[in-house]
Amino acid sequence: MQTKTLILAALVAITEARFGQEGLIQNAVQGLSAFGNPGQAGSLAGQTPGVLLGGANACAKLSLADEIIATLGTDPQVIAAAAQLVAAEKNFNPSAQDVPTICDDPTLPATKALRGIVPLVDPAVDGAAVENANSAASLKAPLKDAGLSVAGIMAANGFTNLIKQT
Repeated sequence: MQTKTLILAALVAITEARFGQEGLIQNAVQGLSAFGNPGQAGSLAGQTPGVLLGGANACAKLSLADEIIATLGTDPQVIAAAAQLVAAEKNFNPSAQDVPTICDDPTLPATKALRGIVPLVDPAVDGAAVENANSAASLKAPLKDAGLSVAGIMAANGFTNLIKQT
């Protein structure tokens, strides 16, 4: 009985570690309630989990990050929260595909402060260590975008194990 309980607890911890990221981004955007008009941060925060789900278009999170800045302003806190959304790992269904789907629209994100930021990918994907290091680095110093899409920036920096989506 104790073994079953221990295994269940471990599975719950792993699940929370891998799938709790949506809440982190949602909380970051919700915390921007001092910016924009009353209720705008909450409304935008409510949209964040949906753009990170496997069925969402890969470009939707970039459009939402632009909308966060357009709506709440260019304060460093707002830009940091939007950047976290750009860098967030988008889920995918491992029974349907084994690599992430990444936005290939070179116009997104449109906000200059968000250009050159690349997302995390599932650690089980081949090449994830390189890409996840690139993602962390891009939050500190955005990668050169040269008019490329996020998928193009990732490829230019050594990660090509992805599906492009516009």
